[in-house]
This record gives sequence, C-alpha cells and structure tokens, in this order.
Amino acid sequence: MQAEIEFIEFGKNDLKGYTLIEGYPGMGLVGTIAAKYLVEKLKFEEVGYVDSNIFAPVIRIHRGMPVRPARIYADRKSKVAVLTSEQVIPRHFTYLVAKKTVEWMEAKGIKELISLSGVQSSGDRNEMIYGIAANEESRGLLEKYSLKEIPEGITTGVTALILLELRKSKVKAISMLANVQLSADYKATAEVLRKLNEMLDLNLNVEPLLDEARVLEKQLVEQLQRLKETKDDAEKFEHRTPLVT
Repeated sequence: MQAEIEFIEFGKNDLKGYTLIEGYPGMGLVGTIAAKYLVEKLKFEEVGYVDSNIFAPVIRIHRGMPVRPARIYADRKSKVAVLTSEQVIPRHFTYLVAKKTVEWMEAKGIKELISLSGVQSSGDRNEMIYGIAANEESRGLLEKYSLKEIPEGITTGVTALILLELRKSKVKAISMLANVQLSADYKATAEVLRKLNEMLDLNLNVEPLLDEARVLEKQLVEQLQRLKETKDDAEKFEHRTPLVT
C-alpha cells in the first residue's frame, strides 16, 4: 500500500510564531490523554485534521458523530496549537508521519515544539519530568523549565523521529516525559500538564485529571486484589481435589 498523509485545514490559519503541542500516542498514552484534556478544558478551536490511509478503520464517536483520528487545534490568544492522534501509528509508517509533520510545521512557521510523552524510569514513581532536546538551540529550554536532561538512553516512535528531523532546524523542540507505570497513565499525564501549565501560563486546572487518576488507581488495586483472590481460590481447589485417573 502506498501511504498517503495530508494535513488539511479549515480555511486559512495563521500559525506563524505558535508553539505546537504534539500528542501522538506513546508510552502511557501521555500525549494523547494530555492533548485531549487540554483542548477540551481550554476550549481550543479545531482548525484541521490529518487525513491518511494508514489509519485503522476504528473511529471514535463523540456526541453521536464520528471524530477524525488525528486533529489540529489552536488558541489564538495564547498562540498555542495542538496536534493529537488517538490511533497508534503503525511502526513502518512512523518515519513518513514524522517527516510530513515537520514539513507542515515549517510551512506554517511554527516556532517551538513541545512533545508530550512518557518514560519508564527505575524505582518507584517520581514526579520528575524528563526532557530531550532536538538540537543545541533547544537545550536551553530544558534548563529554563527545570526538565531533567536524559544524557544517554533510547527514545522511540513518531516523537523520536520528529526530534531527529528537527535536528538541523531553527525550530526549538523538546520532548517532555513523565514517569509512567500504567498503559494509560492519568497521573503521569497530570504531572506533564502541570509542568506545561507552568511553562506556558495556560491557566489549566489539572485536579480533575488527578481525581480521575485516583479513581482509576483504586479500581486497578481492587481488580488486582480480585485476581489474586481468584488465583488463591483456584490453587486451594487444585490442592484439595484428588486427581482422577
């Protein structure tokens, strides 16, 4: 299949000088959850979408209507745009998606990129937000926003390739990563949004997201306890039941 990817906008949108928040799916789904929460709570305007034949035929329904898998939002007052996808990009198309994203950014005159993602660090969960810079000009942002630089390691997915594509660009670009422990980590997402709020002065309340994280964590603990009890009961049953020969 010949992959086709196109950025389509509703009318003409002047995004020159904007900061772009990138929320492609990654570890802990931090980018996707954060972007969705951000645009809904701050009522960003949907200004376009990404059209592609690589998306799986799975479409979310919202308020009785289908929602496009990847969308573009903007807020004129804060000069912040958001690019998000609710579908994981197939591995063999990540380079093409990254390349097309960077081409669109440069064509629109985006001045700064902040990617939101997650990382699994050793030990217990901590609230440290880690950072990766795309180029030398961007390293100052890590210090400015008190992000812990990752000196050595591996990063993957569309975000990683976007940073690589911007290596020689004039666009300042960083990836912010929270420590994730769950496949859909709302607490890590809240930590990233709290830092983003501090960086861009967005006046965003993350407490509802933290409340949701507490509910989900409680449900997870209860589910794991039920699984343990079921396993224990099964083992007791096996030990007490004689073998039939």
